[in-house]
Amino acid sequence: MTASAISFVELPNTYISGFAISVASNTTLSIGAGICRDSTNSVDITLGSSNLNANGQYVAAPLTLNAAVVGANGIDAGTFAASKVYAVYMIADSLGYRTTASTMTLASNSSPALPLGYDVFRLIGYAVSDGSTHFLPAYISGTANTRFFTFDAPQATAVTAGNSATYAGVVLTTLVCPVANTPVLVYTNWTANAAADTLKMQGYSSTGDAVSLIAPVAGATAHTTTYNQVLAQLNSAAPTINYKVSAGTVAINVAGFQFSL
Repeated sequence: MTASAISFVELPNTYISGFAISVASNTTLSIGAGICRDSTNSVDITLGSSNLNANGQYVAAPLTLNAAVVGANGIDAGTFAASKVYAVYMIADSLGYRTTASTMTLASNSSPALPLGYDVFRLIGYAVSDGSTHFLPAYISGTANTRFFTFDAPQATAVTAGNSATYAGVVLTTLVCPVANTPVLVYTNWTANAAADTLKMQGYSSTGDAVSLIAPVAGATAHTTTYNQVLAQLNSAAPTINYKVSAGTVAINVAGFQFSL
């Protein structure tokens, strides 16, 4: 299999297929075969096809991105950091003199810093680091423009025993891409004080209740656990949701999020 950047096939605008991202080790990602139109709609980028680039160069798929490397097939600048969300890109040379490669940058950046000779790119997904500066195990499903990022296990937010009776923000900066109105799969573990107590959630800027739960049972060992989708809306660029409980305490975790390419 090969990789290439070619400008003469002209896929439809925003087209993308493949480029499955998986965690290969604590500091490496594996990127599967795929093909897409770049973000400027001027170049087709391929990985794992028989099409060579304009200079006849190729690399094999799957492609390895090493977070310990700076530049092509590594982080775009600086060093791999703990508890961060990274955006992963395919990058290419529209003139065909450099082989197709990958890079990652902090998801808060609008685009990656491109290595010398590379001039086009396309977002293909996200990766998240933990407190030990390792990639968190996760899975990305989907092959077209809409995809879903699922953690191997739900990840705790700062709200582990929340008891706010009025809507309070839950900042998701370290677990969710900073894109407005991102659907987030939220796992909650709620201990109510009495049957009929309520837990409610909403997007940060929302006015209505996106989720409204009524406790069927209560007590110190009576836990109500649920998965619900809530929109993470931006609060000064930080993806945030709101929660409140009429009584009891709740732990709020992120199980995954949906994103578009």
